[in-house]
Formats: sequence, structure tokens, C-alpha cells
Amino acid sequence: MLAHALGIWLAQIPNPHPEPPPGSERILGVLDNAKWGAGVSLMLGFFVGLIVWVGGRWVDHHRAGKVGIVMMLCAIGGAILYGIGWTLISSFAGG
Repeated sequence: MLAHALGIWLAQIPNPHPEPPPGSERILGVLDNAKWGAGVSLMLGFFVGLIVWVGGRWVDHHRAGKVGIVMMLCAIGGAILYGIGWTLISSFAGG
């Protein structure tokens, strides 16, 4: 009986809404800029790798062609991690 009454009393305690800490807008702005820069770097790495691969094949330089392939694969792998990372971090942080 006492546990039931205590449970009802605890259920009536209000749950305040969270307030962001001061300065969080600037921190989020810096993180958004870093996220944007990472996306641009991945795209740039892919296209530079494509140019290196085409140039290596064009002049029949097999090592440059392999380096271009590795650059493109690294950019694709980074893009996959870039896309999955936000979802994983949000799911862990959100509960």
C-alpha cells in the first residue's frame, strides 16, 4: 500500500525540459564547419584519386594507377563511415 502511494506521488514530479548550455551555438557551429570540411575533403580525395588513376592508365604508369585506386577506395570507405557515424553517435547519445 505504501509503495503504491509512493509511486503515485513520484509520478507527479514534473520533468523539466533541458536547456542548452551557454555557448553551445558556437560549438555546434564549429562542429558543423568540421563536418562540412570532412565531406568536401572526401569528395576532393575521390576526384583526385580518379584523376591520378586516369593519368596513370593514360601514360601506362601502373603504380600511379594503383595509387589512384587506393585513394578512391579510401574516399569511399571514409564516406561510408561519414554517413554511418552520425547515425551511430545520435543513437548512442539519444538513448
